[in-house]
Amino acid sequence: MKQRVISGVVGVGVLIAVLLSDKIIVNIGMALVSFIALLEMYEAAGLERYLPLKLLGLAASFAFTFAYSWDNKLLMPVIYFYTLALFAMYMKKDSGLKLHDISKMFFLTIFICFFMVHIVFIRKLNDGEFLIWTLFIGAFLTDTFAYLTGRTLGRHKLCPRISPKKTVEGAIGGFVGSTAGMLLYGLIIERFFDLGVNYANMVFLGLACSAAAQFGDLAASAIKRQYNIKDYGNLMPGHGGVMDRFDSVIFTAPVVYLIASNIPLIFVR
Repeated sequence: MKQRVISGVVGVGVLIAVLLSDKIIVNIGMALVSFIALLEMYEAAGLERYLPLKLLGLAASFAFTFAYSWDNKLLMPVIYFYTLALFAMYMKKDSGLKLHDISKMFFLTIFICFFMVHIVFIRKLNDGEFLIWTLFIGAFLTDTFAYLTGRTLGRHKLCPRISPKKTVEGAIGGFVGSTAGMLLYGLIIERFFDLGVNYANMVFLGLACSAAAQFGDLAASAIKRQYNIKDYGNLMPGHGGVMDRFDSVIFTAPVVYLIASNIPLIFVR
């Protein structure tokens, strides 16, 4: 537990430093997180032996992240040429690649990189410097409160086939923690940044973030169960790898972007 707390505090400190930095630092940070998560997923799925795929994954991580920063019209061409590159590797003589290899590669890259790039999308919205924090508040407080509530009050299994330790009580605790965190964040924004806050929208955002975070956690657990692994890595002692920590964030980022871009009255100037 001590090791988990220490690495968690260090991780949160690094995250805060990145989010308080310039947009370019946020972009680089998200690209690196995407790449490390991809490497962990490649290893879990048995793709780590293909060096060209790893190099292509690194290129895709940065291309997906920075394409929108330069021009949002570049995103679809990036996906197109990435697909062409995968097929070129597949058709190369003596490559050893099978269709299911590049299919897994394509799915994992789109799933991780495209979902993660929504963090960059959020940062570019009006009030993006405030909205970007809601993503991590929703995801991390869901994880924390679900874990604590499940350990203390958990009695009814939520999805035992995929994740035996998760409980209904823990899931409810996750919803409560995320929503409470959003309301507290709203109070801080209102008090210190002279912005109005639509608290009904904050509650909606908290509930939606928690639902996405818990779905993402279960999805990542399903993959681990299929490949019979406990953690995706050991970069963060006590927490596992990047995917173990960011699985909920990856699924939550598109939800925050969709809500914030379609319901603009979360923060009111």
